[in-house]
Amino acid sequence: MEYGTQKINDFLGYFFIRKCAWSTPASIKSTAASIKKFYKCMSKHEKISKEDYEDFCKAIKFNMKFWQDDCESYNGYSSFF
Repeated sequence: MEYGTQKINDFLGYFFIRKCAWSTPASIKSTAASIKKFYKCMSKHEKISKEDYEDFCKAIKFNMKFWQDDCESYNGYSSFF
């Protein structure tokens, strides 16, 4: 769990898009929000540092558009519209 904050790009940027059949740009956003809530709680209970949580949130904010675009391309949504 402690290292999950450092692996968010691997999860949302690769695994979730390619291995979860239900991945959509919207589901990436909602999954990221859920994971953020979990790690906020872990930060509050001092299971991870506040700095790790802040870096984690920055990584999500920085990469969100890229992940959503990659998901759209991978799943072929753009070819339907």
